[in-house]
Amino acid sequence: MGVLASYERFRFLWGAVDWQSGSDSPYASAQTGTNLGTSAAAGSGVAARRALLRFDRTSLHAGLDDAEMHFDFLNYTGGTPDDSWITSDFTTVEGYLATWWASVKTYVGSSTSLREIRWYRVGPGINPPNPAERVTSINVAGTGATQKLPPQMACTTTLRTAVRRSWGRTYLPSIVSSALGSDGSYNATMVDVIANAAGALATSAAGGDFPLVVVSKHLSALLHVEQVESDGVPDVVRRRRFKTADYRKILP
Repeated sequence: MGVLASYERFRFLWGAVDWQSGSDSPYASAQTGTNLGTSAAAGSGVAARRALLRFDRTSLHAGLDDAEMHFDFLNYTGGTPDDSWITSDFTTVEGYLATWWASVKTYVGSSTSLREIRWYRVGPGINPPNPAERVTSINVAGTGATQKLPPQMACTTTLRTAVRRSWGRTYLPSIVSSALGSDGSYNATMVDVIANAAGALATSAAGGDFPLVVVSKHLSALLHVEQVESDGVPDVVRRRRFKTADYRKILP
């Protein structure tokens, strides 16, 4: 991809100073997806489809709500973005997601199951209510057999786009203790598995004309994912924590 000369940026002191001149994006609209229409609302543009993955955790703790993570995909037909997803489009991408899950579930506790994939039309101009277009039952459990980490612990997959301020992130839930290194970080073996699985998902989807994208509210655009990243820093998704305590002691 070529860089536009109108874009300048420098950043130092770990982001304390972040200066930019010119366009919000170093890439042309054709490269970021802003040429797909002024809005992704029906009849006015092309939208992505969000695969919302829902994980059942009630075997871990009764009454615990689902954990969720997501990936967004754009559909191309004959080299042109296509908003008319058909059943075979969804099933093809679900196959890529099944392969991804088969790789990462070794670090997800056996008390957590990928319950379903819910598909939503997403993009600039799409506002609630926005019901799912398709719901696919999966019901395949994780295979991690070691002790579970606290349920709010997650492993982050970062989805890098051409625009730093519009990177995406998604958070794998229910990580098991075998993922940890001696210092409490995730070990390199686990990080490699998560990153490689996301990379394979992105490559397979792009090869099938369903590239991974990030919905950028800042730019009102769909940005193609150019790199995926995972690292050893455990993340926290606070809403996934236990809602009630099994044991409590109050003094005096």
